[in-house]
Amino acid sequence: MEEPRKFIIYGMGKQGKAYYDFFKAKGLDGCVKGFCDRRYSVLGEYDGKRCYGYDEAKLAALPFLISLWDRNAFLEIKEQINKAGGTSYEMNNIADYLGVDKVEFNRDFIAFYHIENMDDYFQAAEDDRHMSVFWDEMEGIYPLFCRLDLTNVIELACGRGRHVGQYFDKAGNVTLVDILEKNIDICKDRFKTYDKIHFYCNNGYNLEQLPSGQYTALFCYDAMVHFEMLDIHEYLKDIYRVLVKGGRVLIHHSNYDKDYTASFINSLHGRSYMNASIFAYLATRCGFHVLEQKLINWAGIEGLDCATLLEK
Repeated sequence: MEEPRKFIIYGMGKQGKAYYDFFKAKGLDGCVKGFCDRRYSVLGEYDGKRCYGYDEAKLAALPFLISLWDRNAFLEIKEQINKAGGTSYEMNNIADYLGVDKVEFNRDFIAFYHIENMDDYFQAAEDDRHMSVFWDEMEGIYPLFCRLDLTNVIELACGRGRHVGQYFDKAGNVTLVDILEKNIDICKDRFKTYDKIHFYCNNGYNLEQLPSGQYTALFCYDAMVHFEMLDIHEYLKDIYRVLVKGGRVLIHHSNYDKDYTASFINSLHGRSYMNASIFAYLATRCGFHVLEQKLINWAGIEGLDCATLLEK
């Protein structure tokens, strides 16, 4: 049996431990030789993985996976490793070294991150300030949403159902879809007294368990901004399949195209590499007509995102 490719995680803080936990969940913890940190003498070990000082760690002649949130600190350590003739990776390219599928790896990491770290996010996301980005009748995405036929609507990446109350009274059947079983379970409990709501935990790139040609609309907000472009293309193909003729789609997606290596793991606010034109190109190749695109400001950054309205 071939020995797994090993590496050392540089940084044994919260992010370094989260990286390790993800590898363990993937069955790849055997690839982690240990940690490296300036505080190695007090950190000891984590889950049986020892923390080394840099001078000792580099003697192992293994690559480092740098797990530092601060970009300046990250670049400082990367330069230090490079000057010593070593090799370093980020989470967005360690899959290449391990020889595993990069798109699947990134998709799984997004899901794992949301399971482990998003309780606070989902709680904050329910407040009026965050909800208004979508539902403001003048400035938000809401005017585009009003152009959907909600007779049989899918909410993709529904999270914990914060939007359902905004549109349920106007909808016929509602299907809530999310990659995380935890979110679907929370939605089932939250809406247990509601009729006409269906639940589907999907695989993160298509809607294979939903019937063809049955749905009048689909929308997705504050989720596809993180998705890999290849997954977005797979989704668009399957969304086209499940819609009725004339069915419409409203997608909130990234408009960040300054770095072609951008992904959830390494980019500004977790935005994937995408822009309005590329999204429109992918959609038209799947058979959609682009009805409208609207640039969206996010976290004070002008035009970081885009909302696109499509029709089959």
